[in-house]
Amino acid sequence: MIELNDPQLVERDLVLTPMGVLRDTGGPVPAGGDGTEPLAGRVRVGGPHAVRLTPEELAADPELARYAKDQAALYDHYLVRLAITFATGPRAPRLEFAHVGITLSSTGWAPQPVVHSMDPLRLSDEVRSQRSWRLGPQLALLGAEASLGELGRTRDFTTHQPLVQAMDLGSARPAWEFRRTEATELTGSYPLGLVVRCGAGTVTELSCTVTAGVKPGGPLRRYRRELPDPLRLEAVL
Repeated sequence: MIELNDPQLVERDLVLTPMGVLRDTGGPVPAGGDGTEPLAGRVRVGGPHAVRLTPEELAADPELARYAKDQAALYDHYLVRLAITFATGPRAPRLEFAHVGITLSSTGWAPQPVVHSMDPLRLSDEVRSQRSWRLGPQLALLGAEASLGELGRTRDFTTHQPLVQAMDLGSARPAWEFRRTEATELTGSYPLGLVVRCGAGTVTELSCTVTAGVKPGGPLRRYRRELPDPLRLEAVL
């Protein structure tokens, strides 16, 4: 195992537009066809930043360096880091979920790029709850409401609600799903990392799309923004 220095990620504020207006062109952001306003001041993204994992880069761990050397004829590996930050403090409407999607693409006959590993894979909150079982006439389950003459029992239990979960590991379209839990709002910063495996000597592009949802006193509204400049993964000889 080795430790690599964390890069200084340059953060950018994202203005997320109602679904249907997707790519960030750098100009004014139009409102959606349903009249909703863009979602601004709620999400920032740092990076992405990539480092090619060569045997020289991994020299501090002989086993990892040997693995990279053995794979070099067929594959290149890159460590990609980024971060997503949700605004802190009371904001209305609050974020219900966010989705950070990655798309890898390359051309040529070489093996197609995939995500070899991701971090974090899962972060969850421990939530304590109660469950009630009520039995009425003819052993009918009555739910949480009880009345005179009914048999009931309540027990405590603990669940683990996922706050962050990685999805589609080993594919070219991985993602991280963030969801508000009973214990934790979507606030603060989350560092994200992935190792990309692509064909040796190929040029691979990595694009990133952020989707978020809020409930402003009604149905869930979804907003999206694609980062304007895909990250180019290319071995420079």
